[in-house]
Amino acid sequence: MFRFIIYFFILLSNYSFCQLNDSTKQVNFTKKSTLMSCILPGLGQCNNNKIRPTNIKNRLWWKLPIIYGFIGSTTYLINFNHQEFKKIKNERIHRRDNGNNPLNYPLYSSSDLKIIQDQYSRLRDLSVISFIGAYVLQIIDANVEAHLFLFDISDNLGLQIKPILQTGCPSSYIAPQLSINIKL
Repeated sequence: MFRFIIYFFILLSNYSFCQLNDSTKQVNFTKKSTLMSCILPGLGQCNNNKIRPTNIKNRLWWKLPIIYGFIGSTTYLINFNHQEFKKIKNERIHRRDNGNNPLNYPLYSSSDLKIIQDQYSRLRDLSVISFIGAYVLQIIDANVEAHLFLFDISDNLGLQIKPILQTGCPSSYIAPQLSINIKL
């Protein structure tokens, strides 16, 4: 499942939406940042720091502790919840095989252990979803940031609104309309 998500974002990065006058060099920078973030979290942000324009004083390294903090904490929670899930499961199996003789949790009944086991299973699953969300979010951040650094904001961009007259299928009517032309 995890490989599928990574392959999906690698393929998605090939269909990047760029301005019409972008060169292939700029598109390759965006693809490279996305691919680097897919391989190792935070690597795309470091690559974006190299391609940022010189007039932008932003250092992008501050995102790395946030990325690794979130990914590390979700990894810890996945491991913790899975270990607790296995402990409760082993206790329930032990009680089933040994005639309801408690091993580690004498204060809980078997039905209570079932509820606790389901809660740890749910928390483990939510931790996995949070891990995947953090991983995908840092990939999207690297891709969007590369697009924004390479986005053309020159004076050649423009919007023109012109009045036009449009005739219909039956040539008996003429409709005045406004035309919007976007110059990229």
